[in-house]
Amino acid sequence: MAEVARLDENDAEDVHELLQVTWADTYRGLLSDSVIGTASSVWHSAETLRRQMKNRDILFAGYKEDRKLLGMARAAMIDDKTARIFQLYVLPASQRQGIGTKLMDYSVSHFASARSFILDVAKGNEKGLSFYARYGFVFLKETTMRVGQEEIQNLEGTLER
Repeated sequence: MAEVARLDENDAEDVHELLQVTWADTYRGLLSDSVIGTASSVWHSAETLRRQMKNRDILFAGYKEDRKLLGMARAAMIDDKTARIFQLYVLPASQRQGIGTKLMDYSVSHFASARSFILDVAKGNEKGLSFYARYGFVFLKETTMRVGQEEIQNLEGTLER
């Protein structure tokens, strides 16, 4: 049975493993091995994820099939009318099967009071940019994120409803 559901701290190890695979697949060649390593060991550590998952204002949604996590999304309201999609990743072998759309639909419906959604996508992440554009996001602004001495160039997407 396949379903999208809210994840909790008991899912932290599964999310960590999913993010290790998806980050390497998505960003190898776009970001340095140092940034990918920092993401895996610090940002996406099971401990960090578990701590974030305890905050019920942050939505962690997961798509599971036969209890195996195939995709995840993380989002939260950032003001009265705006939600930010922080992450949406699907295992490479499970992409292009509608899982990302189901995770996005779940996230959008979860934040019923949001009038707009924003997210950042690394420049060069063509799969991500294509997916979000098909979903209806418009990219009008460039942003820069610093990771140590490195900078990641992003495009900011906005979806109005």
